[in-house]
Amino acid sequence: MLASDLHVHLDGSIREDTLVSMARAAGVLASTSDAEEFLSRLRFRQGMTLASCLERFEVTVGLLQTPKSLVRVSRELVFDCYRDGVRHVEIRFCPALHTKEGLSMGDAVEAVLEGAERGTADATRDAASEWLSSRVIVSVLEGMSEEEALELVNLAIGHSDSGVAAVDLAGDESLFDADRYERPLRRASDAGLFVTVHAGEGGDPSHVAIAVDRLRASRIGHGVAAAEDPETMALLADRGVAVEVCLSSNLHTGAVASLAEHPLCSLARAGVPVAISTDNRFFSNTTLSAEYELASSEAGAGTEVVRGSVLASAEHAFLPESDRARLRALYAASLGDKR
Repeated sequence: MLASDLHVHLDGSIREDTLVSMARAAGVLASTSDAEEFLSRLRFRQGMTLASCLERFEVTVGLLQTPKSLVRVSRELVFDCYRDGVRHVEIRFCPALHTKEGLSMGDAVEAVLEGAERGTADATRDAASEWLSSRVIVSVLEGMSEEEALELVNLAIGHSDSGVAAVDLAGDESLFDADRYERPLRRASDAGLFVTVHAGEGGDPSHVAIAVDRLRASRIGHGVAAAEDPETMALLADRGVAVEVCLSSNLHTGAVASLAEHPLCSLARAGVPVAISTDNRFFSNTTLSAEYELASSEAGAGTEVVRGSVLASAEHAFLPESDRARLRALYAASLGDKR
């Protein structure tokens, strides 16, 4: 089965061997220390809080402070996604976090774009006719000032012709502040960028509605809490706003107590487009194909929900309509639709 991964964080999706080698080179992991223990301590586990999960990023972000490291991780991520059946991937990261050793935010964006381009070339070298695309999403973090958010938005706008497709609002949802970010995100939308917002992951349904109405979100990251409120679900369905559903991540952050209780199917039944995604491939020890398997085996998703998610991952990709149409046809064929 082919699909798109619309919600994947660069700094949460590093290959295991790359993470170990970078950690050893930086002195974060001693040459005599056990690599498996190091990786195990970093990974998310069921029942953690969002705050404790976010703390893990300090290690990975600290290792991604040079163009070389960003190119490498982005390149490997695109290639690994392709091997898993992903034919369109949208990589999100916050450039401001990668300037601790003197790298500019612009250089960080260009490194990630270069890596994604190299990963695409690597993956399709022996299959020139195979479709594979990638885009970068620039993340604004909750707690940043309006001025910092505007700087990131302007950076994204400046790279919109070279592969940056959208702006994201991410981070600790307890800091959710629409007043602070409305102007920056509206500027992004007015400039032709898409907007996606982490909402309803650790907060209440009102954040989801505000993200759509005031922040111009055309997709919602996680959106679990939306299922608690019929009006919010109706808003998403009526506006055609997709929810980027990340099953393993939601279990790890405590957004759901179990996958059997995950609202994936409730959202889909209400007419909300849902696009199953990975969030953090390393931290949650997952892949997109594994997330689809969990949807079927643990979250109660039948054939129609799975098929709907695959097609929604094409329909709601941050791509021109011609590219979305091509993805829809490709995914429909992979699902056995001969029409």
